[in-house]
Amino acid sequence: MTLMMSRFDTTTIAAHQAALNFASTLYMLPVSICMALTILVGYEAGAGRLRDAKQYSLLGIGGAIGLSLLTAIVLIVFGEQIAGVYSNDREVIALTQHFLIYAIFFQISDAIATPTQGALRGYKDVNPALIITFVAYWIIGLPVGYLTATYTSLGAFGYWIGLIAGLAVGATALLWRLFLVQKQAALRKA
Repeated sequence: MTLMMSRFDTTTIAAHQAALNFASTLYMLPVSICMALTILVGYEAGAGRLRDAKQYSLLGIGGAIGLSLLTAIVLIVFGEQIAGVYSNDREVIALTQHFLIYAIFFQISDAIATPTQGALRGYKDVNPALIITFVAYWIIGLPVGYLTATYTSLGAFGYWIGLIAGLAVGATALLWRLFLVQKQAALRKA
């Protein structure tokens, strides 16, 4: 996406980079939960305590969603101050604020997808997650972003819409996969 953004002006690229940088920092919250879930779910599933493994999965995903909603409020309330950390240029700050609104939507999808991947790793179910994320990001997200940015008036924001679309599809499919894996594990145990 960053390479495709190079066709826009310097102000747009600067705002995109600033918003993406801050969103990447916020992404560390679901990544941390993802790592913890891999360990907790793996430990509980390995010990045959599937009910506990399922509870940890739901707690982790729910916690990540809660944190993403909290950070969404922070982005809405303090968007200008956050953008001001990256630039003094009023135009860049205004554009960064706009990009941060889009970041809210993809961080919510990240809050679902990332911990779900950790839980799936705990269940030792990794290959389907790889395929799901590849399709969601490269086959759906990137083309949707390119088409939206190129053939609509949204311009650079079109790439973020593609990112949101890919992440939302990935989050939904990964969550479905987790429920399927949990159901299969319960049936095997029974």
